[in-house]
Amino acid sequence: MSPGVFDNLVVRPVLKGEVSQWNSYMQEYHYLGLKWIGGKSLRYIALLDGEWVALLGWGSASKNCGAREQHIGWSGEKKYKRLFLIANNLRFLIFPWVSQKNLASKVLSLNLKRLSSDFERVHGHPVYLAETFVDESRFKGTCYKASNWIHVGYTKGYSRSNTKYYHHGRVKAVYLYSLYRKGCEILSGDLIPYDASLLKKQRRLSTMIKFPIEKLICRIREFADPRSLHGRRHPLEAVLSIVVCAVLCGCKSYRAIGAWSQSLSREELIRFGSSRDTAPSEPTIRRVIQRVDANQFDKDIGSWLLEQRLIESPNALKGCGIAIDGKSIRGSHDGKKKCVHLLSAVIHKEGVIFAQDEVDEKTNEIKHVKPLFSNVDIEGAIVTADALHTQKEIANYLVEEKKADFLFTVKANQPTLLEDIKELDLKKTQNLVTKPMIKHTDDWKRGESG
Repeated sequence: MSPGVFDNLVVRPVLKGEVSQWNSYMQEYHYLGLKWIGGKSLRYIALLDGEWVALLGWGSASKNCGAREQHIGWSGEKKYKRLFLIANNLRFLIFPWVSQKNLASKVLSLNLKRLSSDFERVHGHPVYLAETFVDESRFKGTCYKASNWIHVGYTKGYSRSNTKYYHHGRVKAVYLYSLYRKGCEILSGDLIPYDASLLKKQRRLSTMIKFPIEKLICRIREFADPRSLHGRRHPLEAVLSIVVCAVLCGCKSYRAIGAWSQSLSREELIRFGSSRDTAPSEPTIRRVIQRVDANQFDKDIGSWLLEQRLIESPNALKGCGIAIDGKSIRGSHDGKKKCVHLLSAVIHKEGVIFAQDEVDEKTNEIKHVKPLFSNVDIEGAIVTADALHTQKEIANYLVEEKKADFLFTVKANQPTLLEDIKELDLKKTQNLVTKPMIKHTDDWKRGESG
């Protein structure tokens, strides 16, 4: 290839007045023709010395592709939430009268460089991965290979029409191209900045002026910094306040907390008490969390969160739903000791844990319900729990001592109670119920419905 051949090669989106011509050319010269481009679409034109030489069309990713899912590491709900972050190269046409060596790979390369930013400009979000399907009975996929696309497998020969799939038998090769470094790792991770289903929830606290981040920082300053003076880059209050807010926003792992931290702007970092231009990284956050007294931090921050609610209303928990939830912490066992098991009190609406108690391996959750609520005013609240906690002792405690209501699950572990409920035949009386059915202790003793 002689130098400078592609100096005047430009790949750009079509202009409004060029769409009909683009559609006409694609319908006439592409072997698949063109009816429409489904979902979020972009059309491109490649011009060499001002003349049209190629057309490219992008649309929404294929809904199901086993080879792609396996390569990314997707499974279950995560795939459907993040599918919009993949663009499908539906059409690529070099005009039949154009003959220029390496033109296809050069056009494709120029297009890929701007694809994500164009998607963000037009559709409001970037794309992390590009995909395409090559019919190897017609093409060898040479231009994709030359542009560093990865062949990840083959389709199973199905096509989708509306909501149904039919088998046509034409198996195609699946090629993927990462538009970002470690694009597949990003798509399969715990958190990505442009996950539309999580974005509002994950960022809300850092941008809410009313959230008392400054008061949170003051509380955290009461903790002793377990780190040595050498090598401290971020104040303890900045790291831990970011951790608290990230967890409240739905982050459930070190990696997710680290990603949330890295997404903060300079102004937001200042609010968290950081004097640096960079946010705490995931390794820094991990080291700090592992050195802090977890039990003390959990109790103090849980009580502080409850205090913020009580400041707004002295009877903040009245009428609220509170769930008793027990969970084992993954990765907390060391081969000799069992996993750490925690019993938590969670406010339904916000999902905030305001009380937590570690369950000793020699006991069970039932014995820890009273200590869980011992220092918390839950008068007027509604406590929900699973079948494990459907116990008279717990019911009596909640109603008589804590002045709260309860809604417990009844399963086969309480056969007599379950049979009594079945005999009530509640379906016949459900139209007469005008308020939530909450069984109180006295009703339980009499065997009557609440």
